[in-house]
Amino acid sequence: MQLNPAQQEAAEAGDGAQLILAGAGSGKTRTIVHRIAHLIAERRVAPHRILAVTFTNKAAAELKARLNTLIGDDGGGVTSGTFHAISLSFLRRHADALGYPKSFQVIDADDQKALIKRLLKARNISSDTLHPGYLLGWIEHCKHAALTPDAAPEQNWSGIDMRELYAAYQQELMRHERMDFSDLILNCVRLLEEHKDIAALLCARFDHVLVDEYQDTNPAQHRWLQLLCRGHGNLTVVGDDDQSIYGWRGADVRHILEFENVWPGAGIHRLEHNYRSTGAILELANAVIESNSERHIKQLRPTRDAGETPFWRVCQDEYDEARHIASALRRWRQQGKSWRSMAVLYRTARQSLPIEQVLSEEGVPYRVVGGVGFFERMEIKDALAYWALLHHCADGLHLRRICNKPKRGIGAVGEQQLADILSASGLRTADWLDTLQDGGPGPAGKLAPLARLVAELRAEAMQQPDMGLGELLEKSGYLESLKAMGEIEAESRRDNIQALQDYIAIATAEGMTPIEFLDRAALLQSGERLAADRQAAASDDDDALSLMSLHRAKGLEFDCVVLSGVEEGLLPHQRSLDEGPSGLSEERRLLYVGITRARDHLLLTSARMRRAFGDLMFPQPSRFIVNIPESVLMRSETVSTAIPNDSGGLEIGCSVRHPTFGEGVILSVEGAGDAMRVSVNFRKAGIKRLMLKYAALEMI
Repeated sequence: MQLNPAQQEAAEAGDGAQLILAGAGSGKTRTIVHRIAHLIAERRVAPHRILAVTFTNKAAAELKARLNTLIGDDGGGVTSGTFHAISLSFLRRHADALGYPKSFQVIDADDQKALIKRLLKARNISSDTLHPGYLLGWIEHCKHAALTPDAAPEQNWSGIDMRELYAAYQQELMRHERMDFSDLILNCVRLLEEHKDIAALLCARFDHVLVDEYQDTNPAQHRWLQLLCRGHGNLTVVGDDDQSIYGWRGADVRHILEFENVWPGAGIHRLEHNYRSTGAILELANAVIESNSERHIKQLRPTRDAGETPFWRVCQDEYDEARHIASALRRWRQQGKSWRSMAVLYRTARQSLPIEQVLSEEGVPYRVVGGVGFFERMEIKDALAYWALLHHCADGLHLRRICNKPKRGIGAVGEQQLADILSASGLRTADWLDTLQDGGPGPAGKLAPLARLVAELRAEAMQQPDMGLGELLEKSGYLESLKAMGEIEAESRRDNIQALQDYIAIATAEGMTPIEFLDRAALLQSGERLAADRQAAASDDDDALSLMSLHRAKGLEFDCVVLSGVEEGLLPHQRSLDEGPSGLSEERRLLYVGITRARDHLLLTSARMRRAFGDLMFPQPSRFIVNIPESVLMRSETVSTAIPNDSGGLEIGCSVRHPTFGEGVILSVEGAGDAMRVSVNFRKAGIKRLMLKYAALEMI
């Protein structure tokens, strides 16, 4: 397929800054790939002098695969990767300028939380006073804003100096020779700002830098790009301000809105032709997003027929909503759509429960997309800690993780004593462990059998496909210890470890070193694993529809989409209502993203009544759709405001008594004749939906 005129103009743009505004489904990846090919073939830019930056590992792999298809030679040698992976490669060469060893490692989320908890405990700060999660979130917020402890704003919480804790946290990371995930970007910014010689080397490596999903950049990433491109100014960014939905994670939509101010004279290119959705779906998307005032003016233009008009179903409550969703899904299935081509999207995870219950009752196959990633699993992290000891790339946190797995009689106090002894020794962790083969002081002596085992297995580990992992876990007793979890759980965890062994064998065959493998594991279990990385979860061999949050759905597409809970308090979310115009604008963009996931069919649902946190809520329809004309969004009310003539005098608001459930108030009446149903909110039994013919209700 040839590029359309707008894509071709963007792909063949000259030097200098270029902003490619790529609407949903407009072929942005194709345009990026062709721009890279143009730079190589027509402009004679050496492939290794081109840097392509993405947000996810999946996007980086897709870009490389498309480059290989277009220009061959495995992508021609173009450097591509995520912000964090590229930063990690820079720091592997220059971390010593910041006081870190070049062999530093990336701390994982669990160890990060454990370190924060120890930090607070050492200062006698209880979690009731300052929650570890809040402190860690604040530190990450500072890092996303490119603020070191010295530059961070003053922040006191119940008399506690948060900046001092941030500084102490950084000192602990450095003592353990670790960086956290956000440090990778922040420390690269520090290299580029504080070390002119290193900055000159890094900037001179590339003549052109291209960035995907630019609307998702946080201030640290924005500064990273400014510094890296300040010499040549050849920065091409691709993105869509209408799909900026990660403000809560530090992304700043102003980076794309104000691109021309930062890079005067930048070329602006608009990709407006959508190759995904029907014309009717795009008409709704345009109608929703045009109400946002701060945006680049653009409009999605269809390349397909109008198709079916999107439908909005107003339901009685969340279970009535779930039943209507199941009915729509079955109808699409009868029309020939596969289950895997359908998705139900929601604003909050709690919305999935009634949907899951109804889908289970009706035998509709589904999967909830998300959950614990492979490298976040306990047994995988334990196994890698053992493996790091075996290959001399472990640190104190690795040792603390497995020093009492399986049980060796080392408790919490013993763990701290081990950390103190290790710190006082001045040795690297694996080297210190080697000194314990004949015993050691205090709890260190209990590690002697492990030390002897590691030393014994190390010589032959490199000759084994999994580099000694399986034998170490077997002989250390770790695999045996999993049996305490029960047969089914232990088998599942052992299967995961076997998968890790296979993964190591493949990586080893590719020439990857242990520290490089640990780097890969750290990146894969990090925040890079966004919705696009989870596409596999929604497209494996099982034919099942996907349930997921709207945020997770970004970057995905389905034939049939249901957007549930399009109502005030959910979409827009209540928090955004408290944040004001900027929060509302992001919520509207979130709805726009959901709408543009659909190729052929789109259903929006809302409920007149919804249970939330133990209370009954009576939400209004979302302000984003309530005034859209029916020619763009068809509407159907499930609950009628009129009372059926044969209701026996029952009306909404009537007080009634049931022989089993007791006293209650009628919330709704629907249907007619023998099929008439009433919903009653009973004082003790809660809400029940009853067939009036059999309910034996007595008016009181």
